[in-house]
Amino acid sequence: MVIKISFWLKKSNIDQANLEYITVGNPTKGLDNRLVNMYSCEVYLSDKKIRFPLTCSDNPIDTLCFTLEWIKSYLQALINRGYTISEIESKEPWKLEGKDPQVCLKEKLDEIKNDENIPSEVKKKIIRNFERGI
Repeated sequence: MVIKISFWLKKSNIDQANLEYITVGNPTKGLDNRLVNMYSCEVYLSDKKIRFPLTCSDNPIDTLCFTLEWIKSYLQALINRGYTISEIESKEPWKLEGKDPQVCLKEKLDEIKNDENIPSEVKKKIIRNFERGI
């Protein structure tokens, strides 16, 4: 399973828009010492691979959800920096939350911190990776 999100990205003071995409790979179990038995997703911003796992969890569904939350925060941060993100075919601008991405991220991190089903070591890794990603 691969998720590919394609969009037009345009800086407000430039007429030309670029076709961009974010690709999320299938959650896979880590084999190295840092992520043994933890799932993570490879994420590519257009052609550039993000080197560290943005999110990890002990199950693939949570990993995918955390990764998509990070992507949402990333796109909102682009909008806050003056970019317009639009549909591929209609070029209609996307409607993302008006919240500051830092507020959204803090809310998500608070949810993770308060979730008793996530082991504390896993929480630390998730939070550290989220904070490095923004």
